[in-house]
Amino acid sequence: MNRWLLIDGSNVVHQDADLRRLAGIDPERARAELERLLGGRHLTMVFWDGGPGGEIRTFQRKGIRVDYSGPGEADGRIIAWLKQHGPLHAAVVTDDGPLARRCRTLKAKVITARGFAAGLRTVRDAPPDRDPPAPHEVEFWMREFKVGPGE
Repeated sequence: MNRWLLIDGSNVVHQDADLRRLAGIDPERARAELERLLGGRHLTMVFWDGGPGGEIRTFQRKGIRVDYSGPGEADGRIIAWLKQHGPLHAAVVTDDGPLARRCRTLKAKVITARGFAAGLRTVRDAPPDRDPPAPHEVEFWMREFKVGPGE
């Protein structure tokens, strides 16, 4: 079973010092940076509060699914996704206590946001002289966290 990674985008931005600093200057650039860090990941969806025109919108961008909550909150959209698709098909990235409790009540796996973006940067922005992880290493960690292909 492949597991979707559902990301509480605003929560991850506010848990990461670099993204939080960027959000203080330009929130859209902070969103774009998180999406860049996530770009190209299979079965990944980032949820944002609000959105263009105040409308609910879901679309593909940079290889990931992006969901704007419109007039509601991203938390509600994440819970609705879990109820529609089943909690065993997803892991939710958030440090939002009430959201994490609701997800766990639905039996979804919760991954803490603190350090999540830093971990993405470690892999995504590795120095050019450093070799990328071998395919067997990537597969091992994806199985270990029960995310994406190879599970």
